[in-house]
Amino acid sequence: MEDKGCLSSEQARALFDILTSHVTLTEIEDLKYSKTVATFGPPLQPSEVDAASTPLLRILLQSFINDLPGFRNVSSHFWTDTIYHLATALDDANLSESYDKGSVGIRRTLSTASASIVESVARGRLGGFSKQPPTGDSNYDKTNPDDIARAWDHFLQRIIYGDLLDKMFVKAAETDKLSDHEPFVQAAHQYALTIFAALLHHNLIASPRGQSMVSLLNRLHRLTPYFLMKQTLKIGNAASMLNGMTQLLLAKMNLSTLTSWFGGQPSDSGMNLLQQIISQVLNADTSELRRRVKQIEQSQDAPNKSQMDQLRRYASQSAEEQQRIRKDSESRSVSIATAILGPDKVSPSLTESSHKLALDYVSLQLAIRDREQLIEILCLHQPDLMTASIRELVMVYDPIIRALHKAVDLASGVTDLQNFLDDIINLSLIDKAKPAKLPTVQDFVRLLERHQKSSHVFIHQALKNGKELSQWYHEYASHAIEQYKQTQENYKAADGGTAAGDLTRCLNELVSKLSEEQQQQIYRQLDQHAAFLDGLSQQSKARMDRTIRASLVPGSADSEPDVEGSPGMFLLKWQYFIDRTSITPGPANGPPRTGKSDSVVDATSVDVDGEKPAVTYQGSSKAGDSSLEPPDVSTVIQLLAPGFKEELQRQVASKKGKGKL
Repeated sequence: MEDKGCLSSEQARALFDILTSHVTLTEIEDLKYSKTVATFGPPLQPSEVDAASTPLLRILLQSFINDLPGFRNVSSHFWTDTIYHLATALDDANLSESYDKGSVGIRRTLSTASASIVESVARGRLGGFSKQPPTGDSNYDKTNPDDIARAWDHFLQRIIYGDLLDKMFVKAAETDKLSDHEPFVQAAHQYALTIFAALLHHNLIASPRGQSMVSLLNRLHRLTPYFLMKQTLKIGNAASMLNGMTQLLLAKMNLSTLTSWFGGQPSDSGMNLLQQIISQVLNADTSELRRRVKQIEQSQDAPNKSQMDQLRRYASQSAEEQQRIRKDSESRSVSIATAILGPDKVSPSLTESSHKLALDYVSLQLAIRDREQLIEILCLHQPDLMTASIRELVMVYDPIIRALHKAVDLASGVTDLQNFLDDIINLSLIDKAKPAKLPTVQDFVRLLERHQKSSHVFIHQALKNGKELSQWYHEYASHAIEQYKQTQENYKAADGGTAAGDLTRCLNELVSKLSEEQQQQIYRQLDQHAAFLDGLSQQSKARMDRTIRASLVPGSADSEPDVEGSPGMFLLKWQYFIDRTSITPGPANGPPRTGKSDSVVDATSVDVDGEKPAVTYQGSSKAGDSSLEPPDVSTVIQLLAPGFKEELQRQVASKKGKGKL
């Protein structure tokens, strides 16, 4: 049956993109509120709730996470006791907002990155991947960007609607050589590798927060006990190896540990090795931040003591009080520091330089409190929720770990991982003292190519020597791929296009309920957004072409350093999420800034020690030029997002899915 709706194919695609983007980002952001976690529903609650607060995340959890080998065996108490209380503790900690800090924080960076990836997965799960007629072309040139993109589409068609998954499992068990696979698989592999390289480059180099993340990764890397881990993994008996790794990473050394050897009651106090590493890294940050706080307090331009006391207290105020002050800042177009002090507390002595120090003081106090709260929750909380969750995961993954231990040289795998992280950090870490040439996307492509062999060998050994392991993951992969099959192939848009796949009828029904005047408003915004998506697609393709030519054709005109940004539409969408972040005004009086404001980008690049890299990325860290600014779609969201969420809640309530393991 053909469903002729009121939306054209392009309009339906645009509407699908708008609603999934909005719902995904909103649900991920709302996880910071305890009320969202309390109404999440199963598995965080033992029974279904009337209306799930995050239906899209619930659908993805049901479709992809709950059936993961090993993970599907966790007890209900793992979710309702450990994970629920851990999430609630993080929510109650009231971690800081980017608005107050005057820069895009790591939490905002990670949440928007997650949203840009999750929304793509969600569209595939909800609408399905459109089935196309098979192509007989089997010639693919890995140095030709058009061939590589075509091979990726062919790969997706064959793996979702064909028997490619079965063939790849068989071939990977036979050989660890990529060259033994079919030409289009090799070309598709190059496409995926390039996208992953673009993700690394964007996150670690192009992003203003990149160097802070590299520095954090470097400190965690240096504190990881690779030698002890590799020695433990070499133990031949799987049970002894697993017990040794658990003791190494999770055992707590305290007085209770000693007394329990003599019959005393064990205690949950103290920290294990993982918690020691987390605590050490965060405490080092806190020391640097306190040093900078002291410098402000000793500055001649610092606010007076009364003002400093009030600014300091803001970090520990309740979430409700902070939100009230934040709204006051936005409504009166004054900085967060001015709003904290209040109109009668900002004396003429708060000069321009004093005000800047006041903003920095608030930001530093919030950063210090964030780290103290994370240490309290992850390392010192009683009962120890973090250790309990890891112990249960180790228990349910016991059969998989034993199978891996038998099939693969895990010690060599850890060595490969260590070497890979060494190279990532060495490539990405920019010297703050002297200018240097920044890495390009092409550099990350070449790094991944140097290390891809180790992952191929690991997969080959696991599938060849672990028959049961291969069966478990083959069944899961088949189940995951099933989620992307369209079940309503004949549902078309008004112009006969495939539009939003399985969601086309639902979207048409939502629009048909609107008045004619509202529909005309919707159509205008959808046409503008469709043009915007086409522009993003073309820009991403141009960047992909340039990156592939520069990486695979040395000496070409495109082999110069990349100054046009990273390919991948999800990266462009991620940057738009960042750009929309609301940030406190810089001067005492003025409109709020956004994540793309020059002063915000500059503040975001400052590390915990107060230093900035000697050279910063000059390419297009933003999604594109002014011609690709996202259009206003507020009317679409206002009129259709509630109905779209209700449809998702109905799917959750009916446990509607595609295939069940």
